[in-house]
Parts: sequence; structure tokens; C-alpha cells
Amino acid sequence: MKISRRRCLLALGTAISASARQELHAQWRSISAGTDGVVGAAVLHPGSGELFSLNGTERFPLASVCKLPIAMNLLALVDEGKFALRQEIEVLPRDVVSSVSPLAERWPAQRRFPLQEMIELMVAHSDNTAVETLFRIGGGGPAMAARFHQWKVEGVRVDRSERRCGLDRNGVVHYPPAAEWTDETIRALIDKTTPEEQYRATRRYLADPRDTGTPNGTVQLLARAFGGQALSKSSTALLVETMKATMTFPTRLKGLLPAGTVVAHKTGSTGTVKGLTAATNDSGVIYLPNGGMLAVSVYVKASTRNDAARDSVIARIARAAFDYYV
Repeated sequence: MKISRRRCLLALGTAISASARQELHAQWRSISAGTDGVVGAAVLHPGSGELFSLNGTERFPLASVCKLPIAMNLLALVDEGKFALRQEIEVLPRDVVSSVSPLAERWPAQRRFPLQEMIELMVAHSDNTAVETLFRIGGGGPAMAARFHQWKVEGVRVDRSERRCGLDRNGVVHYPPAAEWTDETIRALIDKTTPEEQYRATRRYLADPRDTGTPNGTVQLLARAFGGQALSKSSTALLVETMKATMTFPTRLKGLLPAGTVVAHKTGSTGTVKGLTAATNDSGVIYLPNGGMLAVSVYVKASTRNDAARDSVIARIARAAFDYYV
């Protein structure tokens, strides 16, 4: 039987593509061996719909990656007319977190802040006071669950405030109602727990399905956000520009990409207890030189490697995905 030249070329192209996919998977598996923890990664090419993943359906603690869907929820509320970007939002004593928070540095001399500024600080600077406030006014866990359902995103959950996650992860069992929290009382409660209690609590936190994301679910969320399927055109543009301005951990997704590569992303991290780090994350969109983009999410959980080693795993996985598409 005579086989046309076109069919031969198509067969050859398919074989080369399959070989390249296998090589990318092999690279990711080799890179993930650089940590003793569990690595989860996914890359979605929205232009073709192609999805690659490693442990793509496994759950990983979101840590501050939760600030991305929380920001999206507030922007959706703006789109619905329930808030305005220029509206000043009151920061309550229970919301104030002194660690990693430009807002906390200005409080209590200033107690009200424009919503847009709070969203920008929460995402680009990972402001912990902003996330407590915006999670509260956005309706908390039930509202987030409803949003994920509305956006048709599976595999991502935001159930508790970051402060509540921190209390649980540090082994604090008894604490006052959230309305009575202050930064001082929360820090005092955590200081009373021993390293052994914190270690056991971190292990429980790693097994908890709450406040987690799967790599596949996270890139799905990113693709819907950047594709304009979750928010209005103006809110989408604001979210994208805010994520491009992210200042935290340039050693992760951006770490090994060519100079000048644009990345819009959100990082997440937890503390280290007795050498164990629960979560080291980075999720975002990498802009390709040909005008396309990649939604990429990399999670590293339960690792005892140092900061540089964990960040390197994320950077190398991102670079391998970038090279595959470029």
C-alpha cells in the first residue's frame, strides 16, 4: 500500500511530539529527586489545551497561594457591584498580622485602606494583614467554595484564614474566638507550643485536605483567570498586572528563565519546624517569546532540604517547561 508523504510527515511529527513529552516527564521526575519531599507540578498551554503534570491530582498546602483566589473573589464582588476598588476597607484589630505586612506598619495610625491597594499588597507583597481582612469581608470559606463551583475549578480549596492555618499548623489547640484575636495574643499562643508539638501539628497539617490545591486544579484556575472566564475584562487586567508585580521569591518560577521573561505569579511558603518545611510553592503564568503563555504550578511539600534546594526544584521544573514550548 502506498503511503503519502503527508501521512509520513504527520506520523513523524506525532512520534517526535510523543518523544518530547516523555523527555519532559523524565526531566521533571529527575528534578523532583532533588528534594526528599513530594513535588507536584503542572503546566497547561491554553493555546493548545495541552496539560502535563507530575502528581497532578495530589493535594498540597496552598500557603500564600491562597491569596490568588481570595483576590479573585474580591474582584468578582467588585464586578457584581458589592464593593468598589476605591472603597476604603476598615482593618480590625483581629486582622492585623505584623509579619510580612506593609499595612500593619501603617496601622493603627491608619485604619482604613482602599480596596484596590489592599488587593495589590496582598498579591504582589503577600501582605498578611490584607489577606485576613479580605478573606473576612469576602465571606470566608463558604464564599470561596461557591466561587470555585462558579468558576468550574476543581482541586482547589480555601477553608480557613491564613492565621487560622498558622494556629493549627503550630499546634495551638485552644484559642479565643476570632473576634477577640490580636497580633500579640496570637503570637503568645504560638510561643507556648513546643517544637515537638509544632512538628506533630505540621504532620497533621500536611494530611489535612483543607486549604490545599492540586497542581492540575491550580493551572485550571490560572487559565480561567487569565483567559477572562472568571472576571470582567477590567478586573482580569488588574489581576494580571498585580501578579506581574509580585516581589516575593524571584528564585522560584522566575529563577532560571531567560532575562526579561515576564512572569505573573503568586508564591506560597510555610515556616520550618525541626528541619521540616510543609510548603514551598509558586504558581503563575509564564509569557513565551512567541506571544503564547503557560500556566504553571509547582508545589513542594514535606521537605527537609534547605531554601535554595527547594527553590531550585521549582525553577528547574519551570525552565524545563519553558524550553519544551520554546
